[in-house]
Amino acid sequence: MLNIEKNKLTAKDYLVLPILMKTFILSCIAIALFVLFYPPMPGVADQGDFQRVMTVVGLKEISYNSADFDSHWFKYITNNYVMVPLELERLIGIIPTTSMIYPITLARIICKMLGFQYFTTKVLAFIYSLMYILSLYMCVKYIPLKRVGTHIFLAVLSLFILMDGGYLIWFNSLYGEPMMILGLLFFTASVLYFLQNIQKISLNKILLVFTAAFFFLGAKMQCFSALPIIILLILRLPLFENTFINRFKMSLPIACFTLLLVFYVKGIYLQINSTCGIDTQYNSVFYGILKNSENPKKDLKILGLPEDMSVEAGKHAYLPKDQYIKYAPGSPLTKNTFNKNIDNLKLLKFYLLHPTRLIEGMEYTAAHCFDTKTSLGKYEKSDIKKYTPNFNRFTMWSDFRNSRLPKNLSFLISFYVLIALVSVIEYIKRRNDRVEMFRIELLWAIMIIGILQFPMPYIGNGEADTAKQLFLFNYTFDILFLVSCTWIFDKCYFLFLKSLNK
Repeated sequence: MLNIEKNKLTAKDYLVLPILMKTFILSCIAIALFVLFYPPMPGVADQGDFQRVMTVVGLKEISYNSADFDSHWFKYITNNYVMVPLELERLIGIIPTTSMIYPITLARIICKMLGFQYFTTKVLAFIYSLMYILSLYMCVKYIPLKRVGTHIFLAVLSLFILMDGGYLIWFNSLYGEPMMILGLLFFTASVLYFLQNIQKISLNKILLVFTAAFFFLGAKMQCFSALPIIILLILRLPLFENTFINRFKMSLPIACFTLLLVFYVKGIYLQINSTCGIDTQYNSVFYGILKNSENPKKDLKILGLPEDMSVEAGKHAYLPKDQYIKYAPGSPLTKNTFNKNIDNLKLLKFYLLHPTRLIEGMEYTAAHCFDTKTSLGKYEKSDIKKYTPNFNRFTMWSDFRNSRLPKNLSFLISFYVLIALVSVIEYIKRRNDRVEMFRIELLWAIMIIGILQFPMPYIGNGEADTAKQLFLFNYTFDILFLVSCTWIFDKCYFLFLKSLNK
């Protein structure tokens, strides 16, 4: 029973918590086994993204008959890949490479130890699952709730929201999405662990935070926008030391790690942008700005581009080559005339000068949020008789979110404003508790990371692949929703317990 006056956990509560955490982690394992490893084992088919990853992590496709194209792309998943020599310079960080290289390398080692002829994403899914469950366990454990009932509520709701099958299914693939959400959860867990052990600050705890930050920021190019937020959060860690000397000593490794993080993440961004940036630039203009434009030629003139490009208005970069009249994506003409003369600053300037167009784009984006499902195939062709895009294993939350929550700007703005107002009030209340204030700052960081993700798909990629590009936004929304529900429950639960003790 909770001690209402002191608002602290009793000795009996401390006996309950270990049982709760053991039950929680066993439940996570059971859900992961059911979602990912119960036959037929699901995954997400390749839509052309895997090649960028395979090139740098030492994998390549198994030769296949071109007549059986759908078995390897879009409609069916492929689990097995040939293992080729891996560049040591990438593994040790001399050449900045996606953070996916480390779990994939571990999976390669396990595959070889088990005597597998090919690399299999099934082993990678197992590694992702372990890392994800451990991170979620740390988050639930190191959030210092004052009522055991609230802790139970948080644990149960975390299972339904963050262990949703709509997230876990991506683990059996070579997409960057699983590394992205795993990295964010790992970073959150590492910061909560650091704060929980604030009296015993060590280099190992700082290194854990930076490792988690690297895993998150290095997962995908779209995480680059989170770099300044993560750095600002990390640079505040030395303030928890009590003396100037200790703060100075702690600042030195943090400064070095920060410089390495910036170098590494920027290097990854530049490499990826040089390869996939061509297509996204094309989509941002032709499938974004020009798609629903009343005067495409005028818009092109504002962007400083030739007006005859209007013949390609409304087209994305993935059509057959014969569908383009003059400016096919990737052609020498398009590269010299279009790609060299467009950049993100021009796109941003265009939307700032045309706020109505930006709002229309954001309404389109809002209409496609909350959907983590795709039309891509979910099973191997050898396991099922026909193409199956649907997946329903433990997807209660994602189904509810996609079908029941409002998909409009008004709802999203209201949700984020409300969280901001309440969190600011709680922050002011705790102005004498630096640790509690930092936990709220961590929540703000997650919120800002999500907010920055929202306009990026439309501005940077037009109407192409919007739902998939909102994957991280949806995940941060779910974290905020989980925290909000837990906060509301805690207040109501406290009032309930207080009424019982009158």
